[in-house]
Amino acid sequence: MPDLSDTDLHLLFEFEGNLVLEGYLNRIHAPLIVEEIKFKLPIDSRTALMRSEMQITLGISKGNAKPTTDVKKGDIAYMPLGDALCIYLDDQHTYSKVNILGKITSSDEQLVLLKNVRRGSSVHIKVND
Repeated sequence: MPDLSDTDLHLLFEFEGNLVLEGYLNRIHAPLIVEEIKFKLPIDSRTALMRSEMQITLGISKGNAKPTTDVKKGDIAYMPLGDALCIYLDDQHTYSKVNILGKITSSDEQLVLLKNVRRGSSVHIKVND
């Protein structure tokens, strides 16, 4: 069982087709965005794989806190333009600014399986306790 500290919010991402990924959001990166996500948990949403990023619509409509366009494989970021939580499958330069919130902690082998998740598939996000 993960140790839930004051700064890390440990999550489970359960995708249609039995793919489960573990990750965390760190409140230090963007406290207001992370708290809004925490308030909405559990979240049931739909997915869209675009290039090498899995987008999950959130419905929180927040702005940028510490925006960047450079992300690394496994990063979890909030994209205000699409109001989406994004999981990155490769290091890349994004088209719009995002706020990096955390990281996927599951193996690279599991992360790559996101490429098999079909557009519009359901995802359930909950606290990993």
